[in-house]
Amino acid sequence: MDNEKKNLAPDTELYNQYGGGVKAFMKAGHWVFLALVGLIFAMLVYFFTLGGYFAVSPQEAVIVLRFGKYEKTYTSDWHWFLPDPVTSKVVVPTSPQTLQVTFNAGIMPDQLPPPGPNGELPGLQPNRDRYLLTADANIIHASWSARFQVSDPALFYQKLRVPANPSGPDEIVVDEGEELGRRGPRTLLGRMLESAVITTTAQWTVDEILYSRQTEYREAVERAYRKMVADLNIGVVIEEVRINGKVMTPAVTQAFFDALTAARAEQGTMIDKAREYGVSTRAKASEESSRIIAAAENYRTMVVADVKAESLYFESFLKEYTENPRTALMSRYNAVLAEVMAGIDQKFVLGAGNGGKLWLKLGPEIPKAEESAKKADAPAQTTPAGGK
Repeated sequence: MDNEKKNLAPDTELYNQYGGGVKAFMKAGHWVFLALVGLIFAMLVYFFTLGGYFAVSPQEAVIVLRFGKYEKTYTSDWHWFLPDPVTSKVVVPTSPQTLQVTFNAGIMPDQLPPPGPNGELPGLQPNRDRYLLTADANIIHASWSARFQVSDPALFYQKLRVPANPSGPDEIVVDEGEELGRRGPRTLLGRMLESAVITTTAQWTVDEILYSRQTEYREAVERAYRKMVADLNIGVVIEEVRINGKVMTPAVTQAFFDALTAARAEQGTMIDKAREYGVSTRAKASEESSRIIAAAENYRTMVVADVKAESLYFESFLKEYTENPRTALMSRYNAVLAEVMAGIDQKFVLGAGNGGKLWLKLGPEIPKAEESAKKADAPAQTTPAGGK
């Protein structure tokens, strides 16, 4: 008995020494357990309530996946689903997006090397410079951009390798530590735009592209690009394709094309001046033609009136002649003689026979309008025939 009490004495001492700490630890563990239970309960409440809520913002669509399989597409309002890992969502931007492709030289014109010893111009390097080839084997540089929009988010997601964040850059493809490029919808659309530009440019001449049919060339590229995307059926529509800046020729040949442009401008100016001269000349000719036609019309009217008057006189004389030929001829003779003699200042009539007398007027002919007034003042001087 005494031995048992002696054996329990050390345990009692140990309990008295460490019992308070053990109680505190057990109490703390109890509170930690309660906290963990509360946290787990709160997480479960959040998981089954607010954790599954999401709102669709404007200019975007949300694709819901259940265990990785397409479920539905939402474009507006609030929605709730069980959160990950049961349900996941992918946000696809539906606002217009822009991509750009370039076919420009890899160095600036001022960085070109000097000509060779025989005047050879530096050429393009395929590993550095990008360019387009026209139908007449000329080289041009251009930068293109396209604006597109996702019209069918579900089709876009299912048919393309869309990255986890569709609004971000495409996935980088790496093989054995070496970056090979990118893979994704923007890369695909960019390559298709390059193909449309290359194939269309090969069908147009440099003169058409640079000068005569610039708008038609851009529209042809846009039509080709739209058709490529529509045939692929990936839920994307092309809104616009445009050229950034100007289509340029290689720097070593740009001076020759600039000279050609200046010559074309001068040609256009001369053609415009020639057209203006043609318009003014035609206006003057039309005015002169109208004047000549009006004068001819007046002359025709006058001639017709004179002929009509002569016709009436002839008809009247014919009627008089038919009735009494001698009287008509004598009357006509006297009228003609009077008309002839009226224009002569001094008149002499010779051959008066049978001892008759002939009186001649030696003074100037007095106009008929003044004859009556002169008779009262002085008679005309006369002299017998044959005298002075």
